[in-house]
Amino acid sequence: MSHLYHNKLKVTKSTKLHYFSPNLWRSIYLISTNQVYHTREKKIFARGSVLPRIFAGYEILVYSGKNWHRRKVNQWMIGFKAGEFTWNRRLALFKAKQLRKKKKK
Repeated sequence: MSHLYHNKLKVTKSTKLHYFSPNLWRSIYLISTNQVYHTREKKIFARGSVLPRIFAGYEILVYSGKNWHRRKVNQWMIGFKAGEFTWNRRLALFKAKQLRKKKKK
């Protein structure tokens, strides 16, 4: 076991690459090349896409399957997935539904 801690042997950890949707790659490219694109809203369809550093300070629209959710990206959101900052499900209101059924009877 001591041979693992020897200076000559380096144990490296593989790093996982972040996922960027093709639409996100396009917007990153347009931001870096075209000044006009800085003012447009950035729409993100793929909730699994990671927010890049270039989006810091911008306002993005994340699609939840039905609605667009507007979010302002700050430095703490960079590196997280876009879907982590939006809701895509309804709240379960089972109690209220059961009470309504009881009242009807």
